[in-house]
Amino acid sequence: MSLFSRKKPSPPAPILPPGVPTVITTLKNGIKVASVETPGHFVSFGAYINTGTRNETIANSGCSHILDRMTFKSTRDFTTEQLVQQLEALGGNISAHSSRDTIMYQSSVFRPDLPKVVNIVSQILRHAKILPEELEDTRITTMYELEDLQMRPEMILPEHLHRVAFQHPAQDNTHTLGNSLFCSPEQLNSLTPEAIRNYKSTWYTPERITFAGVGMEHQALVELIEQHFGDMSPASPETLALQNSLIRPAVYSGGIEILDTSSNPPPPNPDIPVLTNVYVAFEAPSLYDPDVYPLAILASLMGGGGSFSAGGPGKGMYTRLYTQVLNRYHWVENCNTVNYSYADTGLFGIAAAVPPFVEAHRAILPIICDQMVRMTMDIGREELSRAKNQLKSNLLMNLEMRMVELEDIGKQVVLQGKRVDASEMCRRIDSIQAADIKRVARRVVLGEDIRSPLDFGDDNTRHWTRTGQGQPTVVVQGPIFDNDPLHKASETLRDWQLGRSQAA
Repeated sequence: MSLFSRKKPSPPAPILPPGVPTVITTLKNGIKVASVETPGHFVSFGAYINTGTRNETIANSGCSHILDRMTFKSTRDFTTEQLVQQLEALGGNISAHSSRDTIMYQSSVFRPDLPKVVNIVSQILRHAKILPEELEDTRITTMYELEDLQMRPEMILPEHLHRVAFQHPAQDNTHTLGNSLFCSPEQLNSLTPEAIRNYKSTWYTPERITFAGVGMEHQALVELIEQHFGDMSPASPETLALQNSLIRPAVYSGGIEILDTSSNPPPPNPDIPVLTNVYVAFEAPSLYDPDVYPLAILASLMGGGGSFSAGGPGKGMYTRLYTQVLNRYHWVENCNTVNYSYADTGLFGIAAAVPPFVEAHRAILPIICDQMVRMTMDIGREELSRAKNQLKSNLLMNLEMRMVELEDIGKQVVLQGKRVDASEMCRRIDSIQAADIKRVARRVVLGEDIRSPLDFGDDNTRHWTRTGQGQPTVVVQGPIFDNDPLHKASETLRDWQLGRSQAA
């Protein structure tokens, strides 16, 4: 055989070079400090508290939401006006945000201003006054926010999805992941400054706090944290006992909820179409189960989007929900993958929006069910490769933004005590095979109890055990007709043999 006719060997798979290591220090009182040193004019700094709406009780529900809305109010050393002036003088970016498992305070400022922003965060975390008149101002602005949310299905329906999926009440009047990210109007009117202070004193304890930084020398950050937080006392035995009594594992229940909007007034903007939104989801592996990686690839493979897109790189126009739903059924307004992962469980499914016509209502659930069944049977080599590349591309491009990298460091360290860096994540993504995708799809949509065989050598691995019975969660919002086909969602899912009880 001629030398020139020999088949050339395939080039080796590219290996992502290791990034700058994340350095973690634990102070004597239990506070963790994690940072990555990178060059640049700006530094990013954040505080992350290991609590959120899942730890709220019926009595103090909404505290996480109100706390982040009252972040920039008066403290021991600053009035509200002085604090705002300090922030404006920094000329940077500082924000607060609460989620189901974390409350975070994040900032990006010039390097010389790092001591100032650490001082401001110490005032917010340790010395906020939470005055009655400031709480009243927050009530007014938050009420406007809640009214606006009712007109944004993409924001409010995931809350309904979580409430229906995790509606099983745990002990001591706690509801875990079923608690909404948003304070209800009723609770907003009843919350008191004392209730908010009690919530902070219960959960803002040193062993539940992590400070993260990007762009500064690690020891300099440790010294600043020592200066402002080193004198915080560890949680007392009474506080630790209270925390343990309030920390409950999520219990998945599933169910069906139909929100009829037939009597609602039309949207103020006539250009906004009235749509019926349909969510179908199942309990999914937790954040610490190895199958969270094939699940993420499956979400990338399914993708989705809106009925119109200008295209271009990264738009996901080759994902399944684009090619097999949006490009085939012109009347589907949008169709997207739903994927949430938490420490003890998760949710995975498909959401779609269609015109409020009986024909569309009759067709959309079978279309969603068909896509879910296909996930368990058919994963092509080309689409798997594309999904992996898309996932890695999104991961790496997002981490180029300092605030995203900051949040990645802070949330990983506060929740699991260490960080899995991007190069290791990409290695794990590359190792996933089509069989892994189909197996995790069967775990989710068919309710099969298949323990993940994957082993990444991670000491944080905790294999997920199903907390429910594998039944679906369905949330529908839109105008509902007499004898509407969507009322038969349970029968449709059973016909398609989706969910553990149906597939058994």
